[in-house]
Amino acid sequence: MIELTLLTLLNFVGDNFCEYRNLGHDNYKSLLLSYSDASEKFGPLEVKKVIEKSENFKVAAIAIAAVKCPQHLME
Repeated sequence: MIELTLLTLLNFVGDNFCEYRNLGHDNYKSLLLSYSDASEKFGPLEVKKVIEKSENFKVAAIAIAAVKCPQHLME
């Protein structure tokens, strides 16, 4: 298996976050569901490792969401 990177994780989560928001879930629930999906796909330990090793995680996550579905961040 290829090592999971922050960019890969955030792009996957960003897509799912937008889909969950489009279904009507709030930001928090959409985020939790998206990371649950990422854990299922990549493995919980890999996701945790990427999150723990990342610097400026919040800024990168918001930037990905802003590009993928900015309408949900402006609400």
